[in-house]
Amino acid sequence: MNLNAFNHSASLASGLLHVKKYPKIDMHVHYIPQEYRSIIGKYEGKYPDGFATPSWSVEDHLKFNKKMNIQTSLLSLSSPHFYFGDDEETRKVAHKVNTVGAEISKKYPENFQLLGSLPLPNIKNSIAEIEYAIKELHVLGFTLPTNTKGHYLGQPELDPILEKLNQYKSIVFLHPNEPGKVPDKVNEGLSVPAMEFLFDTTRTVINMTIHETFKRYPDIKFIIPHGGAFLSLLADRMDSFFKTVPVNGKKINVDIYATIKHLYYDVAGFPIPRQLEAMLSLVDTDHLLYGSDYPYTPSIGCEGLAGQLSQTRLLSEREKKDIFYNNAYNLVLKSKSIEN
Repeated sequence: MNLNAFNHSASLASGLLHVKKYPKIDMHVHYIPQEYRSIIGKYEGKYPDGFATPSWSVEDHLKFNKKMNIQTSLLSLSSPHFYFGDDEETRKVAHKVNTVGAEISKKYPENFQLLGSLPLPNIKNSIAEIEYAIKELHVLGFTLPTNTKGHYLGQPELDPILEKLNQYKSIVFLHPNEPGKVPDKVNEGLSVPAMEFLFDTTRTVINMTIHETFKRYPDIKFIIPHGGAFLSLLADRMDSFFKTVPVNGKKINVDIYATIKHLYYDVAGFPIPRQLEAMLSLVDTDHLLYGSDYPYTPSIGCEGLAGQLSQTRLLSEREKKDIFYNNAYNLVLKSKSIEN
């Protein structure tokens, strides 16, 4: 082995040691049941969101968890959401993928738990699935797309769903979806997750803020993905606009800083070196949660990103342990362990 190859191997080994140092709960991680793969293939072809849906199996995921020292993964579906205009088809898919996910978590309860999916935007079907998923499947929470074909969270039409989730004091993990409208002839060929995911997450949280969603449903614990997207960069600007410029003829009576501080955030993606520092100026570390985004982020990428987080000087040793494990345990798993 030449010196360069040796140094590269030593660097990879050192990084993996840092990755394995901290036990983890993975809050942003996906499963890909066949029913989901089939419906997005049917409507979106081979490259939904601009790239191929990755391979996934329980066996591969268990190996990944062991390699990364992940104790529990909170499985959820990624983008695109599986609504393509047919409410009944969407209802059946939601029911099936939730059942499959629950079977996985039942078989491997220490390794996997489920965040259920809903047949949005249908209100009646979504409320029925919430009841079923909680009472029969024992999901730990739900994942909701930022929008479903232009039906955005925060819009009053979706309020009955949030009322039901608030009733159950649910954990709700937001996942970005392709925006309802994307301008033509700009950034052509760039995959949707590269940039539009962050725009749509930010757009949705601001929409929810304007409609006082977080105020009106205070018992829902919302988790915002990818380090809050652009919220930390826009907070000062939004504060000024909310204080001085009416929205639809009304002054927005909201403290954007308090809203951002109240929410939870996973740190999937690329929080090092800049994004995390901005978030830490607004959010306490007990509201930050580890997320790998596996398998859409391949294993080697997950190792590198977790290694950066493990080694950053922006966080103390205690804060790293909290972000990798303790915060998610206290938020999601503690009540389940007490129940059991």
